[in-house]
Order: sequence, then C-alpha cells, then structure tokens
Amino acid sequence: MSDPILNTVNYANPTGERPWQREFRSRLPFEETLLALKDGLQAESLLLIHEIDPQRLAERGGYAIGATRQLLFFHPRYLVRLLEGDSSALMEAPLKLVITEQPDSSVILRHSDVAAAFQRYPALSKLGAELDELFQRLVARVSA
Repeated sequence: MSDPILNTVNYANPTGERPWQREFRSRLPFEETLLALKDGLQAESLLLIHEIDPQRLAERGGYAIGATRQLLFFHPRYLVRLLEGDSSALMEAPLKLVITEQPDSSVILRHSDVAAAFQRYPALSKLGAELDELFQRLVARVSA
C-alpha cells in the first residue's frame, strides 16, 4: 500500500504586532532545539505535562506541515501559588512553548507573554514576572 498524498500547507507570514506573544529564532535544527528545551524543562524541575505533535495531527487530516511541537508544562509549586493568589487564573496554566520548523528550515519558538497574562490578576504579577524569567532561561538555551 502506498503512502497517501498529503496537501502541502503554505505558511502565511505573521502580520502586525503581537504584543501578547514572544518569538525567537533557534540557532539549532528542530530536533536539537526540541531536545535542548526538554532538557531545560528538566533542569528547571518542571513537569512536561504533554507534548502535542501538530505535524502528525495534520497528516491524519491529509496535510503536510513542517516539524512542529507544542510543549505543555508546569509545576505544582506554581499551581499552588496561582490557586492561592487568584484561582480564576488557572486558565493560564499549563504554560506552553511552540516550536516550528519553517519552510526555509529555520526553527522558531513562540510563547505567550506570561508577565502580561498574569498582570491581569493583581495578586499574581510577581508570579508572572518569575515565569517570564523562566521562559527567558529556557529560550536562552537555543536562541540565536
């Protein structure tokens, strides 16, 4: 049986400013970037809750996209602080990091601006700043 023919997805260029999002270019190829980030999560004692593979999901639907992963992670120490500070902020957890291989083979990392997200909850602005620093340390492992 032959492999099914997949429809190639043409990536649109991002438009406009996205102040709610941070974007970085990795200096490493996709697989090395992914491994370095997973190592970073472990070094920060964070729990990788789930790894989503949109590339595989797209294939199931008949589409071909570049290598892509979504890493969902958090830690109980942050969960407790979040619940004690403002339980409605549970919507902000877990944290997510998106890694995409672009058509030119470059690798882009994206994550939400967690400091801004947590500023919406006055009791959690300090936690938001800490989580922002955490993202900075993770991204520094691979960024160009």
